[in-house]
Amino acid sequence: MASQASQKKVYPEPLGSARDELRRRVRVRIAPSPTGFAHVGTAYTALFNYAFARKNKGKFVLRLEDTDVKRQVKGAEQAIYDGLSWLGLGWDEGPDKGGKYGPYRQSERLDIYKKRVQKLIEKDLAYQDEGAVKFKSKFKSKEKVGWNDLIRGKIEFPASEVGDFVLLKSNGYPTYNFAVVIDDSLMKISHVIRAEEHISNTPRQIVLYKALGFDKPEFAHFPLLRNEDKSKISKRKNPVSLSWYKKQGYLPGALINFLCLLGWSHPEEKEIFDLKEFVEKFSLGRVRKAGPVFNLKKLDWMNGEYIRKTQNVKLKTQIFEFFSKKYSEEKIEEILPLVKDRIKTLKEFESLAGFFFKARKPKPGIFEKDYKKHIRALIKTLENTESWEGKNIDKILFGLVDKNGFHTGGFFMNLRVAITGSRFTPPINESIVILGREETISRLKSILSN
Repeated sequence: MASQASQKKVYPEPLGSARDELRRRVRVRIAPSPTGFAHVGTAYTALFNYAFARKNKGKFVLRLEDTDVKRQVKGAEQAIYDGLSWLGLGWDEGPDKGGKYGPYRQSERLDIYKKRVQKLIEKDLAYQDEGAVKFKSKFKSKEKVGWNDLIRGKIEFPASEVGDFVLLKSNGYPTYNFAVVIDDSLMKISHVIRAEEHISNTPRQIVLYKALGFDKPEFAHFPLLRNEDKSKISKRKNPVSLSWYKKQGYLPGALINFLCLLGWSHPEEKEIFDLKEFVEKFSLGRVRKAGPVFNLKKLDWMNGEYIRKTQNVKLKTQIFEFFSKKYSEEKIEEILPLVKDRIKTLKEFESLAGFFFKARKPKPGIFEKDYKKHIRALIKTLENTESWEGKNIDKILFGLVDKNGFHTGGFFMNLRVAITGSRFTPPINESIVILGREETISRLKSILSN
């Protein structure tokens, strides 16, 4: 359907003036399709619905639109559950939890759709056509179909654009527009909060609400997530799978915070806040109409901020579990003070601190000049060092530089490369204190033997 909507700013009526029980009691939903990985766009939609439900002490429903049998992917349903749970966006009713308005999978509601379509046929509002059933449009040329969008104001379409459209396909499965109207109505959904790409579907849905004798819900269409070139976010230009963000070591709180600020602004212009505060401050009136740009660099910065404000006792456990418990928690805790200000994701802990657990062979050509001379002097001095405490190590290393007239920068870079295998590491003096005498000297000797 062509989208030729006229838009006019209006002020949405407050919740308290709703005219019936459907509108007095807030019930919202998300309805993803289990046709692949759990999408970051699903989390974005879930976030707004979750916040609206919790703010208004309503219910948040998870429904699965699983009627596209050919595109279904094994494990996709569980991926949706796992992704939303990881982010802390718990739902009140759904296929896994049940509820009084189930079933919550469309594939289990086929009889419901068939009964409703039969009623439309009996009322001469639908007809059969080559095995399918179509809605019969009866609008006059000047009629309009519209609604008061709680984000975008008044939106209207010429009724002529609705036309006749398929309700039930020849295979017995409903089309999206037909199923969503029946499901939202029978599940008593009061507010349909979804992405702007559904604006063009809304006129057909409004027509169906009337034809079926249902009260229509309130509609609110928030902006789509965009790539930097303003195109709709897609896996070709940005990672969109929730599992990718988890595997990269982003903290769920940081990703939620990041998503909150895409299309919504904090009334106090804060950038760092948790989900609880988002719920407290949330209102549809603060949702922007323009499409927000999904900027991974901003997420990296935000995740780094979350890492730095996480207490070490908690952060060490997060790192321990992220790496499947292959590093000891005690060692992680010892190393954290050296790397906490440098890592932006949990995954970066290994790239920056992995040398503590396993020696890395330096690549050819990364040493400064005189590196073997520096290492020989280091070994001789460190073998005769009694105290391995930080202050004493600092004193010994700088004393060695002064005694031999070594270039300070070159000496410490060669020490860094020999011990860590890299030129970019945590402070090297503190690092060798943690590594200990035996491991430090062993690594230095291995450089000379190669």
